[in-house]
Amino acid sequence: MNEKKQRMIFGSLLVLSFLAILIYNFLTPLMSDDLLFDESLYHSIGDIFRQEYHQYLTWNGRSVLQIILKVFSILPKWVFNICNSLCFVYTSLLIYWNISGREKYDCFLFLLIQLLMWNFSVDFDQTVLWLGGACNYLWGVMIILSFITLYRHLLGKQAGGERLTSVNIFFLMMNAFLAGWGNENTSGGAILIVGLFTLSYVWKNRRIEKWMAAGLLSSLIGFAFLLLAPGNAARGSLMKAEETYSGAAALVSRGLKIFKAIDSHLLVFMVVICLLGTYFYYEKKKLVEFREVAIFVFASLATAAVLIFTPEPMPRAYYGAGIYMMIAALNMVWKIKPTDGLLYRLRTGGILAGLLVFTFIYIEEGANLTRILREVNEREAYIAEEVAKGNRDLTLPMLRPAFETPYSYLYENDLSKEEEFWINEVFCIAYDLDSITVLERDEWNEFIEIQE
Repeated sequence: MNEKKQRMIFGSLLVLSFLAILIYNFLTPLMSDDLLFDESLYHSIGDIFRQEYHQYLTWNGRSVLQIILKVFSILPKWVFNICNSLCFVYTSLLIYWNISGREKYDCFLFLLIQLLMWNFSVDFDQTVLWLGGACNYLWGVMIILSFITLYRHLLGKQAGGERLTSVNIFFLMMNAFLAGWGNENTSGGAILIVGLFTLSYVWKNRRIEKWMAAGLLSSLIGFAFLLLAPGNAARGSLMKAEETYSGAAALVSRGLKIFKAIDSHLLVFMVVICLLGTYFYYEKKKLVEFREVAIFVFASLATAAVLIFTPEPMPRAYYGAGIYMMIAALNMVWKIKPTDGLLYRLRTGGILAGLLVFTFIYIEEGANLTRILREVNEREAYIAEEVAKGNRDLTLPMLRPAFETPYSYLYENDLSKEEEFWINEVFCIAYDLDSITVLERDEWNEFIEIQE
């Protein structure tokens, strides 16, 4: 196939990928903390920075990502849906650009990346589709991978004898600063990755270039702003107070949870790396060919392990570690060449089979998302109607459990029959209600019939 046809197919895949995630974004309503956002506090751009400065002092240091979150929370949801879908596709491309041995327009590689992101990303419903989670994790990884990718691109230019321009260095430093001031463990992992690639260059060339030091320093400055936020201490104290154990017992407990998280989120990629690593060992491959794999594996495990210093991290905190391990596994898989015979054919056939299976999953879960959105809209319409009548003590329905899907975080943030459940309180605040009584959907339907 000539390059023009490959480019057209690749472009078509980009468009289809965008449309696929766009549909799911539109089918995902606001939920959880999204409902508590108070737009009345924001009248200008300056208000965004003032409110973020207050949060920097009192809650956490993720100012770059929190500003993105505040901007999307102010704007209509459809703006986020479009931008978030573009971010998802661009992140896929950043992963693609970090895979060695690919063709210029490698359609099968891009398909595999899409399949892995949809099916093996850590808590896809929270880190990609939920507005609050996506701004902290998907957008964070996009900024961080942009830094890694640009840095590696400039390393390649330097190694090839090309002269770097001041514009190259300026964009690298800006990107490095934002990436450092991103997400605690993922940003640290990025600095580790870039540092290891720099060490590899220095080992080979016996010198470090000024732009490399500038990029690393910029990322470290951003990272310092992230870690030294006064709000981190307040938040950490609150989380520690909720822990069951303290001292050494707490570290052991956290370590066991990290081990379990690695098992849940990273093991599938690690198994692939081990199997193919064994195969290539017997094929007499040189260790230097696996440098990138080793760097991303090490950074992934470090990104996960460093959470031992954080009390009770949410599972989504492993999102960046999962992306790094995914890149490592993809680099290993893409070392399979046509000369590997059956293994090469199985790789191609496996991607096509995975695409077929995912097509059925996508349609089925998309139908469930549509049903969930319908019930959410019906519930909100009922609340608006009753509040307009002056009723503020409402009986509301839960979502039907039959529609639950791994692509919606809403079931973990739905109303509960427990009176003091936090989402019940969120609904009271968000919709200006005095009290809520919660029923299962079938019970609520009967309640409505009696009321009518």
